Amino acid sequence: MNTLITYDIVSDKDGKLKDASKIACNFWNRFIIPKTPIVIRLGTFKSKGFVIARAYKPYSNKGIVYGPIEFNVKYLDLYDALDIAGTVIHEIGHTLGMGWDKWMDMFDRYTGEFKPGYWEEVPDLQDMTVETEFGPGTQYSHWDEKEFNLELMTGFKDPMEEVLPVTIAVMRLLEHTVIEELAELTDLDELMQQTDGVVFSRAGDVEKLDKSYSEEAEIMEELYF
Repeated sequence: MNTLITYDIVSDKDGKLKDASKIACNFWNRFIIPKTPIVIRLGTFKSKGFVIARAYKPYSNKGIVYGPIEFNVKYLDLYDALDIAGTVIHEIGHTLGMGWDKWMDMFDRYTGEFKPGYWEEVPDLQDMTVETEFGPGTQYSHWDEKEFNLELMTGFKDPMEEVLPVTIAVMRLLEHTVIEELAELTDLDELMQQTDGVVFSRAGDVEKLDKSYSEEAEIMEELYF
């Protein structure tokens, strides 16, 4: 089975999630080939509260990994496709393994420092630490907020985010194939603009996937207004 990252729109508002999902999947498909096909299932929910979006713990079926993400329709009109895509890109990072499964064995839970055995394949991990504070949903599943602040995979969303080369390189340790390295720290908006409008050329592979499979999953992360 050819592996790739694609999406399924469960519900939407004015096509915003579809537009954002194209950008987000193109971003990750540019840099990696996932070890298994990944389907990001995008939907909406209605709430008067302050939750903008919520991501659920990934689940798998017949060799496909699914990552459900929902956005609060109350806030969707406040954001454009790139804003929403940034959130989806972050959550795909979790679906790829940041925050669960093998990731949890790669670092010291007390210091957040990566174990030396992983430095050889990804040397930049010597300078990285995992977030050890802020409780479930943020703790142990992101880069350290104080140290890396604006990076894509920290636990708090920022208006202007950046992507470190190690965020791509670490995917190798999560058993994905890195097909393009990121040369230097780069603005996320710049990378998204490079993939916006790219024509997806693997429609045949996508059609072979069961994109509609669904099961109940616990909320893994919530984004607040």
